[in-house]
Amino acid sequence: MTLQRPQRVPPYASFHAFRKPPSIVESVLGPSATSVDDGWAPFNGDKGTQRLCELDLAFLSSYAIGMYFVGHLGDRIDLRYFLVFGMMASGILTVVFGLGYWMDVHVLWFYMSVQIVCGFFQSIGWPCVVSVVTWIDHGCVELSHVCWEHRWLVIASSVLDFGWGLSFALPGVVVIVSGLLVFCCLVVTPNDLGFEEPGKEIEMGLAENVEESLRKTETENAELLQTVRF
Repeated sequence: MTLQRPQRVPPYASFHAFRKPPSIVESVLGPSATSVDDGWAPFNGDKGTQRLCELDLAFLSSYAIGMYFVGHLGDRIDLRYFLVFGMMASGILTVVFGLGYWMDVHVLWFYMSVQIVCGFFQSIGWPCVVSVVTWIDHGCVELSHVCWEHRWLVIASSVLDFGWGLSFALPGVVVIVSGLLVFCCLVVTPNDLGFEEPGKEIEMGLAENVEESLRKTETENAELLQTVRF
């Protein structure tokens, strides 16, 4: 029995919960156009914009390095557990970044450390999801990914007036909940449900055609030999 490609939202979209809020809260963290003293220390002042760029650089560098190692680990670990681990860790770190608002943290190393560690856990998403979505309808994946990606912008911006910390904490909680749902519902391959993968049906069909062609050739050769003998 062959399983048709389902339509479901890729869990990779949840990883964008940490990537989108920084672009929203930069206007609050960094210096304003009227005064460099506005903003949230240590991101205000003359070097405020530079430090925000350093945060992005720290995240992207950690993400790039993590991609190399995660790809090898993903081939050896159950993808469902590995993906959920990355989602849960990313959600927790997103909340931790937002706690800097309520804990009144004004030291650069705190935010830099969260960015570096979260960049590594974020790198778990892409290799795992690529392996999972290969048997899912690609049109649905692209549409749902775009919808979920923009959803984080809406969530982060809608609560910004209540404090920039909430722009991180709320998406982080949503990612944690999404991780639990993925753990309970994600099917890595159709084989986990006793179905055949779509590609395997084609391979089996080709194999059967080749085998049938060989049998037909052998039969024709045998008949030809018998005809020659008589």
